[in-house]
Amino acid sequence: MNKAKSKGIVNPTKIAIAVLIVSIFIVIFASRILYQRTVDLLTENLRERILTVSITAASNINSDDLEALKVESDWEKPEWSRVVNQLHKAKYSNKDIVFMYIFRKKSDDPTQMEFVADADSIDPYANTGGDSSRYVDVNRDGVVEPDGPDKLQWPGQGYPEAVDIPEAFEAYNGPLTSKDLYTDDYGTVLTGYAPIKDQNGDTVAVLATDIKADDFFAITEQTLRPFLIFIAFLTTIISILIVIIISAWRRYAKSLEKLNIDLKEVIQQRESLVHLITHKVKGSFTRTKYIFAEMISGSFGEVTPETKKMAEKGLESDEIGIRTIDLVLNASNLESGIVKYDMKKVNLKEIVDKTVAEKKISAESKGLKLETGISNETFNVLGDAFWLREVVLNLIDNSVKYTKEGTIMVGLLKQAGKIIFSVKDTGVGINPEDKKNLFTEGGRGKESVKMNVDSTGYGLFSVKLIVDAHGGRVWVESLGPGHGATFFVELDAV
Repeated sequence: MNKAKSKGIVNPTKIAIAVLIVSIFIVIFASRILYQRTVDLLTENLRERILTVSITAASNINSDDLEALKVESDWEKPEWSRVVNQLHKAKYSNKDIVFMYIFRKKSDDPTQMEFVADADSIDPYANTGGDSSRYVDVNRDGVVEPDGPDKLQWPGQGYPEAVDIPEAFEAYNGPLTSKDLYTDDYGTVLTGYAPIKDQNGDTVAVLATDIKADDFFAITEQTLRPFLIFIAFLTTIISILIVIIISAWRRYAKSLEKLNIDLKEVIQQRESLVHLITHKVKGSFTRTKYIFAEMISGSFGEVTPETKKMAEKGLESDEIGIRTIDLVLNASNLESGIVKYDMKKVNLKEIVDKTVAEKKISAESKGLKLETGISNETFNVLGDAFWLREVVLNLIDNSVKYTKEGTIMVGLLKQAGKIIFSVKDTGVGINPEDKKNLFTEGGRGKESVKMNVDSTGYGLFSVKLIVDAHGGRVWVESLGPGHGATFFVELDAV
């Protein structure tokens, strides 16, 4: 008889909310990682692009022309025009380049830099006069600012800002770009540097290219937008699913709660009925047992041998019936949790010895030997003596019942902090497929049913419940039908 035990229903609302929060954090984290990865990739592409432009432009500059440009008045030399025109051509071949210029270390102070030329300074004074027709819009923003981003350069003009730019000096050793994007008068830019070498391979100046990156973040956003839309869509779907799950779970929980209440009522009614029937039947068995016992003793007058024999069989049958009812009631009480165990230190050997002595007569009446092979030491366990006796009694009863001839050996031993109780018989044996059901409610082996059609299976079921309650384990070993079986109970030694 299964007893439905109330179990707390785990409300998934908190879990669902936690999942949603975690999902949002994951989405934010993933978006951040994706954004940074995209920025890194685009920045790397921008670096490669500006390096290519700078290196190419630097390779087209004649170092001898640069040698001729030392002071301000050298802008009138033809070398100036050649250098500036080369820079102008390179700059205006790419709409994103805002400034291209050449600088070098000062001959009298290598820790300082000076300008040599830039792409828009064919006339270094074009933006200083009043003739607007000569104005040069260096950064191509539509506004000429002579003292700002549109300031023109001439040979030998100081470049003091360079001392704060490590890359300006490092470029003497090879091409590189500024470490990060930065913002100046030209907007957000990235600078590439490439050395200009003479015929001996020595660096005589550095060509710098400022490339506009104002559109960089717009490109990044455009690149990320499809992913962000997908992530937002995915988050929305997850949120909707979580709401649906919570709603469905609440309906399910209410339905399950109602079903559980109904099931409890049915089980309570069934248990009440079982207890009523078993008590009534047990009462009838008890009364007839008393009658048979009185008949055998001659309380009702002299009985013939044949009548006495029949009364003895009736008495035996009554005792079996009462024992069966006790098994069913015990199993019901054990499974329902009604039983309260009185856990104390118990010497299991005393229980085993007494039970074996009690069952010896019934075993010998069947022609069986019931023996023990137990040493004289104590076998202490923590348990309820009454229910441990039920375990021992049920297992011995079981072996006596299903053994036609031979010996039943009862044992106790200590092993690795455990007490192992065993009952070995020479009975009908057990099929391998029957083992998994043997200790379940009503579980019976095929061979046992052949020998005893009245078998209920509640004896071994009760054993399992009691042993589990004591924190132990029970199992059976058998080579198969006709080879007997050995039942084991393992409990912690104390």
